[in-house]
Amino acid sequence: MRKVVNLTTMAPEPSYESAVITALPDVEYISKAVKTEEEIVELCCDAEVIFFTATKFTRSLLEKLPRLKLLVRYGIGYDNVDTQAAKELGIYVCNSPKYGVTDVAEHTVMLIFAAAKRAVEMSDRIRENNWSGRGLGKAFRLAGKTIGFLGFGNIGRAVCKRTNACEMTPIVYDPYVSDEVIAEYGAVRVTMDELLCSADIISCHLPLNDKTFHTLGREQFEKMKKTAVLINTSRGGIINESELIDALEAGEIAGAGLDVFEDESGGMDKRLTNVPLAILTPHVAGNTPEAMSDLHREVADNAVRYLKGERPENIVNGL
Repeated sequence: MRKVVNLTTMAPEPSYESAVITALPDVEYISKAVKTEEEIVELCCDAEVIFFTATKFTRSLLEKLPRLKLLVRYGIGYDNVDTQAAKELGIYVCNSPKYGVTDVAEHTVMLIFAAAKRAVEMSDRIRENNWSGRGLGKAFRLAGKTIGFLGFGNIGRAVCKRTNACEMTPIVYDPYVSDEVIAEYGAVRVTMDELLCSADIISCHLPLNDKTFHTLGREQFEKMKKTAVLINTSRGGIINESELIDALEAGEIAGAGLDVFEDESGGMDKRLTNVPLAILTPHVAGNTPEAMSDLHREVADNAVRYLKGERPENIVNGL
């Protein structure tokens, strides 16, 4: 009997996964959220496939799962997996790159508009019965402004498509995307420094790894326009959060829209909540019913593909 374990508790419950996997002959499906490494090993020591979200798969843990052949993450990022160790152990690591592309792109554009039009500050004024615009920063027009994409994967391209409709000018820094793809979206390839110096809006769409950790910090903020707004819906660790707060408080940049943070377990720098120029949402950009339904199918269908003897899709660790 082959075993598939789902370590993620999700709403709605993963009934689609259960239906399609148990329809296969000689396959057992178990869905149970566990927290400690000991609990994971006890539950998954004989599992061939594991679905996960936040579980951290270190080399040590992977070595304790001798039958494991496929890890599939509910989501795009996979920085919580030692992908090199998995590769050496012959374990496929797959993500779900189609998940939430539309939804995260829409959320990103929402943050851009909210920052440009000072929506949160104005709403707070009304709630306080303050109808004066005195002391508020000025809203600004998006048409004609330059938007810089730091990373130009599926979500970055979906955002670009929408900001093009707002008559914004796109520039891109992404050494892994072809000139043809960038040109397809009416964008121009630039260096990192050119993007920092030229963009009115910078939208981050990078994966988090050793090379991208703290891509943006004090040195980069000093190169940005004082009127620039920084948007991040990718991973919190891309930005040095403490130095971003310093830049916002000093007026070195004009604002930020953040859906992701360095510490999302309650340890966020509390100064960030007191910066009126920061618009904050709790890592919910991809959390829509439509996106979640698509995600269930993407994860389960990839596992079924593997269990039927086919090569899984979206392999991220080079196997």
